[in-house]
Amino acid sequence: MKFSVLFCVNRDTPFLDAALASVLAQTHADFEFIIVANACPDALWVKVQRFAGTDPRVRAYRTAIGQLCFNLNYAADLAIGEYLMRMDADDISRPDRFEVLARAIVQHRPDVIGSCAVWIDERGRPLDPLDVPLRHADIVRRLPWKTPFIHPSVAIRRAALLEARGYIGGFASEDYELWIRMARWGAQFMNVQERLLEYRTHSGQTIASGAGYAEVAGYWLREVLDTGKPRAILGLLIASGKALRHKWLTRGKVNG
Repeated sequence: MKFSVLFCVNRDTPFLDAALASVLAQTHADFEFIIVANACPDALWVKVQRFAGTDPRVRAYRTAIGQLCFNLNYAADLAIGEYLMRMDADDISRPDRFEVLARAIVQHRPDVIGSCAVWIDERGRPLDPLDVPLRHADIVRRLPWKTPFIHPSVAIRRAALLEARGYIGGFASEDYELWIRMARWGAQFMNVQERLLEYRTHSGQTIASGAGYAEVAGYWLREVLDTGKPRAILGLLIASGKALRHKWLTRGKVNG
């Protein structure tokens, strides 16, 4: 099985080198590594090109559009792997990540497969475990409440992503929109219980942002108007409540 690793980056950080190295250190070696440097300084592009020269599996591209959805779709279009392996520029893939996912894919043939993870801090020190639901039914059940996947841990069947018309939503929650849309047409989901990703938390992230909550509320509103299903209504209520709560809490801090 061949993977295509989709890796988008627009700035150099103290975490970038470790993220890149963790991909090349995989025990499952049959993959191509597609790096898209987007809206980035020339110095980063030079660094990416230099890195690409260290291993024939690495392919480097540059775009002027600094929007993650566009660059993920661009990389997916270039990919030749059966499954598209996501990876972010501030996380670390454990050495057996691809190997474990490859075994599970051969057995189950899911459309999307991810894993559990462990939070790490800015120095790479382990913090708390990060668990996700494992079975398809539990993943779909969690969808209205929160994203059931850790995005940089997933592998997506390329044909399924193309059938879903790729990434289309958001500046802060493009993955959540994709899971909602794929669930609607019956995509098969799963996670494995192994902690295959070190998921970094740091000050530059947009996790739990007001923009992200508002985007998710918009996705669920679309689903309500399009399908009218109870799950969509529940998702809209939960996401709207989170967005309003975040706005009120933020306003309170500003006023205080």
